[in-house]
Amino acid sequence: MAKGVYGKAKEVLEEYINSVSDNAFARLYFARYFAHQKKYDLALAQVERAASLDPDLPWNFMARGHIYIYKGDLIKAENEYQKLLESEEQAAHFPGRKWLGALYLLQGKFEKSKDQIKKGIELAKKIDEKRLEAIFCIELGYRQLKSGNHKEALKEHDKAWKGFGELNDLSWQRYALFAKGLTYLEMKSTNEAQRTADELKEMIEAGMNKKEMRYYHNLIGRIELGRGNYSKAIECFKKAISLLPYENDPDYDDHASFIEPLALAHFKAGDLENARAAYERIISLTSGRLGFGDIYAKSFYMLGKIYEEKAWKGKAIEHYQKFLDLWKEADHGLHEVEDARKQLAALRSQ
Repeated sequence: MAKGVYGKAKEVLEEYINSVSDNAFARLYFARYFAHQKKYDLALAQVERAASLDPDLPWNFMARGHIYIYKGDLIKAENEYQKLLESEEQAAHFPGRKWLGALYLLQGKFEKSKDQIKKGIELAKKIDEKRLEAIFCIELGYRQLKSGNHKEALKEHDKAWKGFGELNDLSWQRYALFAKGLTYLEMKSTNEAQRTADELKEMIEAGMNKKEMRYYHNLIGRIELGRGNYSKAIECFKKAISLLPYENDPDYDDHASFIEPLALAHFKAGDLENARAAYERIISLTSGRLGFGDIYAKSFYMLGKIYEEKAWKGKAIEHYQKFLDLWKEADHGLHEVEDARKQLAALRSQ
C-alpha cells in the first residue's frame, strides 16, 4: 500500500481477513487502502465495519476524522477527533490533541492549535511520558515558528533535542536538530543554521538510516533559497524529496513540508510551471499532508497567485476561494488572508 501497489495490497488484506481474522484493525487498514485511492465512501464503510467489530476502539474515531479531512468536511472531522478525548484510555487523548491541533492548522487557527498541543504536553508530563512530551514540544515549536515567535520556537525545539537525547532516541533527536536549523533560518541566523546543518550531517552519517540525509539536504536547500541561489536550492530540495518514504507510508506524513520549499524556489526563480506542478502535488496528497494543514491550505493561495500571473482568471479565482474557504475563521491579521481577499475582489471586478 505504501508503494501504491494497490492490487497486491488488497490481496494481502483479503487473505488476512478470510484466513486469519476479520478484526477492527484489519478493517482500518482496508479503510486506509481506499482513502489513499480517494475512494472515501468505501473507506468510511470499512471504518463502520471496524466499529461494528470493536465499538470501543478509539482509533475508529481517528480514522473517520482523517477521512472527513480528505472529503473536506472539517466539522465532522473535528467531532470525530473530539471523541478521542472522551475515551477512558488516556493513550487516545494524545492523538486527539495532535489531530485537533493539525485540523486547526489547516484552518489557520494557530492559537487554537497551540492550545491543543500545550494540553498534550501537560498530559505527557502528568503521566511521565517523556517521549510524547518531546514529540509535542516539536509540534509546539512548529506552531510558534509559523506564528513568528522564533525565540519560543527555538526554546521548544531545544527542549525536544535534550529530551530525545536523554531517551537516546537518535532519529527523533536528528529531527529536533533539523527543526532548530529551520528556526535559526527564520531568525536570520544563517551562520547558526549552517552550523546546525553540519552537525546534523555528522549525526546522520554516524547513524544507520542514511535516508535521513533528507533533513540535511532540505536544510541546506533552505539556506541557499535564503541566499537567492535558486538553482542550488532546487537541486538540494530534489535530493531531499528523493529520500522520502513512500507518500502513502502510514507512519510518515512530512511530504508537504518537503515539497513546499521546492515549489517556493521554483516560484521565486520565475518558473511558474514547475512551481504550479509542485503546489498541485501538495494538494493531491492524502496522508502526506495531514500534519501540515497550513502548508496544504497555503498551497491553494500560492496556486491562486500563479494562475493570476499566468492570466488564468477562472483558475485563480477557484484557488483563492478554496484557500479562503479553509481559512474563513483563521486568526486575525494573517497576510495571506488579506491578500487573497484583495486579489479575489480585483479578479471578480474585471
